[in-house]
Amino acid sequence: MSIAVVSYALNGRPGVSAATRERVLRVADEFGWRPSAAARSMRSGPRAVGLVVDRGLTGAVGYGAHVLEFVVALQDVLATRGLALVLQVVDDLPAAVAIYGEWWAERRFDVMVVTDVRTEDPRLDALRRLRIPAVVVGAGEVAGEVASVRVEDEQAAERVGRYLIELGHRHVGAVTGPASLHRTRTRVAGLEHALDAGGATLAHEPTGGSPEEAAAACRRLLTGDRPPTAVVFDTDHMAVAALDVARRTGLAVPWDVSVVALSDSPLCRLATPSITALPSVQAELGTAVGEAVLTVLDSQPAPVRHIEVGGLAVRGSTGPRSR
Repeated sequence: MSIAVVSYALNGRPGVSAATRERVLRVADEFGWRPSAAARSMRSGPRAVGLVVDRGLTGAVGYGAHVLEFVVALQDVLATRGLALVLQVVDDLPAAVAIYGEWWAERRFDVMVVTDVRTEDPRLDALRRLRIPAVVVGAGEVAGEVASVRVEDEQAAERVGRYLIELGHRHVGAVTGPASLHRTRTRVAGLEHALDAGGATLAHEPTGGSPEEAAAACRRLLTGDRPPTAVVFDTDHMAVAALDVARRTGLAVPWDVSVVALSDSPLCRLATPSITALPSVQAELGTAVGEAVLTVLDSQPAPVRHIEVGGLAVRGSTGPRSR
């Protein structure tokens, strides 16, 4: 057969009979042959979305399970257009910037998704410099025509602060991920705003994000000169670690200290006592990011989408101040 006939048969194009098409497909299957993705990309483009993730945050900040929720929801949307998600884990931000430049020069992706944005982030500078189509997750104002999806973390944290004020807590601790994360800054700002309005104070302990570091920070707060009567944690893993710290320091939850997590999970619901928490929005976030990616691919104006965080699930780890 001619190359043209085989090509028509394999690509489902008209011009060949049903019998010929069936024969070509059968022989291709027998030989285990598949079309070359590299060759196809020369004609149609990469048909992929890039996601470069910092290794320190995937396993440290307790976002491991939540990252999977985000990725699955994102991929579900991309699959509607036949787009692949290309994921690369790197050690630091300079490595991410290098990957951006290399992949964009080789046209390995159509749009880059940027997560875990820092207050001063070299990746955003690289996006602008290289004119890379992108969707930025969680940042504030992003200069240039860049699509973004933002979680209303500040408002959610403010609600947590008001709840603790209503319970009578006037000295609150916060154990978070790295201070350089935009998410950390907005959450702390929300807590501070609510606590200041209620005449309360906040003691902030930023960490690298691992449960071990969170436990050490919690111990410092609870054994200090002025221990808080309530502690707010960035993640479910951090909050669960705090329960053990409280027990080892002779404190009872919630009678001596209340514990709140800013991201819910089965861990929070199965802990003893169960942990008061804000709902996780990773699935909704992944869907919104996927939709923003499709908008960028359609050359529509760069969207700015906002994800609202649901109400606080009050459980056994919080109660009125008792000391």
